Amino acid sequence: MSDERKLDILKYLGYPKDAVPDEIVLGLIERSLGELDKQARFQYVYDHYAEPLDFMVQNDAYVEYLKGAEGFILCATTLGIQVDRYIKRIETVDMQYAVVFDATASVYLEEQADEYEKSLPFENKGFRFCPGYGGTPVTDSRAIADKLRAHKIGITFLESGLMVPMKSMVGIIRLGGESRKSCKGCVAAKGCPYLQQKTTCW
Repeated sequence: MSDERKLDILKYLGYPKDAVPDEIVLGLIERSLGELDKQARFQYVYDHYAEPLDFMVQNDAYVEYLKGAEGFILCATTLGIQVDRYIKRIETVDMQYAVVFDATASVYLEEQADEYEKSLPFENKGFRFCPGYGGTPVTDSRAIADKLRAHKIGITFLESGLMVPMKSMVGIIRLGGESRKSCKGCVAAKGCPYLQQKTTCW
């Protein structure tokens, strides 16, 4: 396990930047990664667009993110329902492992998406901007998923607005432009544990 991967998972678990986890936690992370290789069914769908969609034009954060872009990609990705079922199963017998597995699965999904996006046939790809970043509504996830017909890869929504499978993600990837990651305007900035530790979630 690389140091970067370990740090990302520990960050999800709420460890301070310089904290040293015990061997039990590290062992559970390794166990989680091994199990994810067996349980995860990574899928990804995307489409390319030249002009901003209505919900993007109406929000300054999207406008700023897309400034100078030559188009963008909408994307949706998931690890599949089997991972959700596995989490529910282990929650009943080993909550410590379930918590570690959940955090590891979140990092695993982002890693898989990052790696897949390297292969997309577009140049000058920006970072993946997901609903919730920069003060954007998390409910925009449904608009993106509907546009992509993400149900084709098994992504649906509960009445509450939560995505199913739980380990799923939708976002926007600009092509060109110079927007950078920032905590400014983030809906989670108030009380954010990362900012309190003088770090970020990215």
